[in-house]
Amino acid sequence: MSRSRAFANALIALVFAAIFIFLGFWQLDRAAQVKELQKPFQELPIVDLAEVSTPSSNLSGEAVNRIVEFSGGYVAQYLAPNQMDNKSKADWNVALMEVDGGGLILVVRGEGSIELPRGEISVRGRIYHRQFEDVAPLATLSSGQLRRIDPSLLLAEYSGDYYDGYVIAINEERNGRPITESSRVSAEPTQPTVPGYYWQHIAYVVIWWLMAGVVLFLPLYSKWRVRRLKGELL
Repeated sequence: MSRSRAFANALIALVFAAIFIFLGFWQLDRAAQVKELQKPFQELPIVDLAEVSTPSSNLSGEAVNRIVEFSGGYVAQYLAPNQMDNKSKADWNVALMEVDGGGLILVVRGEGSIELPRGEISVRGRIYHRQFEDVAPLATLSSGQLRRIDPSLLLAEYSGDYYDGYVIAINEERNGRPITESSRVSAEPTQPTVPGYYWQHIAYVVIWWLMAGVVLFLPLYSKWRVRRLKGELL
């Protein structure tokens, strides 16, 4: 075997070994994520909406699930069919609020048709990512219904700067008085998921690193076997 071919084989082995080692570390990181998600959810202090999000910018992962406060006036409302709440489907009432200080945000106020309150409204609720996939088929929708809760769907109807995501209202107040709604939607924190189980990911770590060891071992074994055969022929 020429030196150039031996060098090429060694280089290929190193590349594959590096890939397998990288996959092992990636799987190890997934295992750590699974372990982290198994910890109990810890509620963080209530903050002003402007502290965790700004209009016309993507909602950060750190902002999701935070309970936020803000105020403004509602300008429109919609129905979002087929939304899941407590393992049952319902039509959610989604209102569009013009926030004091600028920006528009979607607020889930409850289930079904609800009278839209006028005037200055203070909202406290949990903020979530926008829905990226349609929940209700477009063909089944009528006027005033949303196929998913996503502020980008309203850009043609209401121009302006939108807050990313949406808020499920826990309570609302007008002039310091609570607005009572019996059909409030559960504002439980979302639980991000990582496919698989902790020990399953650890098993894959072992497999990927064993593969790296095999890839590095085979060229050495092949070279040793060639030398042994030459020695026997002599």
